[in-house]
Amino acid sequence: MCPNCILNQAGLSAGVYVAYGICMLFFIVAMAAMWWAFRNGEFDDMESTKFDMLDDGDENSPASLARSRVELARAKTQAE
Repeated sequence: MCPNCILNQAGLSAGVYVAYGICMLFFIVAMAAMWWAFRNGEFDDMESTKFDMLDDGDENSPASLARSRVELARAKTQAE
């Protein structure tokens, strides 16, 4: 609120309530998007994205070696 509004003890204008409503709408949409992403498994395997980015198609590339090492370590921890 502006200092003049506080000094004159003016109430909140309708624009502030509209802004709050828009913020709540964005919040609800963001929560729905996060719920949808978790439900569809979008966050299950976040590690593979970085290996896909580095992968250039060679079998012995550093990205494929790193991916195989990570998968081996993940299999060992799941077996324990």
